[in-house]
Amino acid sequence: MKSNSEIDLYRKTYSDILFERAGLFKVIKENYGCNYVLYPGSSIHITPSLFFPHVVYVDQSPIAIKFFADGPGVLQYINTNKKYKRSAYVRFINQDYSTAMPLSEEQFDLLISLFADGISRNCKKYLKPGGILVTHNFHNDAAEAAADRELKLIAVVRYRKKAYSLVEATPDDLLAPKRKPGAKKYTRRTSDGIEYKENEDYFIFRRCAAHG
Repeated sequence: MKSNSEIDLYRKTYSDILFERAGLFKVIKENYGCNYVLYPGSSIHITPSLFFPHVVYVDQSPIAIKFFADGPGVLQYINTNKKYKRSAYVRFINQDYSTAMPLSEEQFDLLISLFADGISRNCKKYLKPGGILVTHNFHNDAAEAAADRELKLIAVVRYRKKAYSLVEATPDDLLAPKRKPGAKKYTRRTSDGIEYKENEDYFIFRRCAAHG
């Protein structure tokens, strides 16, 4: 494939240092079969599009704006590397996700909340009843979701022995202590350079009907 500076940046930022977390999305796809995905605070992390055919990315950073401006290049990379047959659909919204977005409510099967704050609070309304939220506790997002009566913790994805696996959630999972962002180290130096070190457990919540 012809060199593309924006895709090269994605590789350098994610895949080259093993930060793409492809195994996480593979586990979610295999277990929940989601197709329509909302990813607020995405930056240029387009790995979900390799597993889910319809993804809407939301970010307002200059890096993300410049990256997604190369729509044909981004789409070519995704369609070349995707794990499904249909053509990929990618949309980028240049906006603060805490404000109202040009999206229909209850539209998405999966809401992704990774390394961005307040996503369940601000974007839950776009998730279908029965839809899935995946988050971790980097900004205490899992603790916030656990306190929401419309969200039920159903599973946890853990990274052990260089693989992601899904396990049934237990009451103890909700007791995970809150921590300050940056309290864990996320990179390590190897003979090949810097590599991402997976330190997160990922919590899977299902959106239930609102309580009256």
